[in-house]
Amino acid sequence: MELKGKTAVVTGSSSGIGFELCGLLTDKGTSVYGLSRRRTPLEHPGFTWLETDVTSQEETDRAFDTVLGKHEQVDLLVNNAGFGLFGSIETIDPEAWNRLIATNLTAPFFCTRRVVPGMKAIRRGTIVNVASIAGKRGFRNGSAYCASKFGLNGFSEALVEELREEGIRVCTINPGSTGTAFFDHAGIEAKKLMKTEDVARVILSMIELPDDMLPDQVVVRPL
Repeated sequence: MELKGKTAVVTGSSSGIGFELCGLLTDKGTSVYGLSRRRTPLEHPGFTWLETDVTSQEETDRAFDTVLGKHEQVDLLVNNAGFGLFGSIETIDPEAWNRLIATNLTAPFFCTRRVVPGMKAIRRGTIVNVASIAGKRGFRNGSAYCASKFGLNGFSEALVEELREEGIRVCTINPGSTGTAFFDHAGIEAKKLMKTEDVARVILSMIELPDDMLPDQVVVRPL
């Protein structure tokens, strides 16, 4: 995918992988819109921050209305927003469970449904879903987080089959332990951590593959 002159939307842009990816994309000449609740501290003429709670359909639609009011379509969507919730099953608060599923799984649905019509019209586009190794293998006290990421992987796999004949690529990356605020709340001690900027570079390399190549499921983890 040639990124210069294209339009991209990245959710969860305020920090971590999303923030790093926004910087890489703008350097490629892409018009990037970052969707997040907290301000994204990126100063670049090609970047626009839209304050958005992506768990809200109303706020998400308003953000995409803004983007599509300025551009004919979104060429690239990166569903990156997410957080972790951990604990034994009997201690997980149902409201927290609902918030987790809304952020990690429902928000990608809200965003994806807004970009697909425009991508279908030009028979081209890329959607990247940032899942997790926890979406491939469950772990103790991770029932909520694993459920959301397993769900995102299933969502992605179904969309691959639904959209590939329309010329739309749906790509999923499943990172292992990465140096974000995630581990401040996970109660898990990671022996090694990948850098957020390195994971962002992997995502960029997936996007920049030729349009007729599909990096379907990519797993990256610390060596």
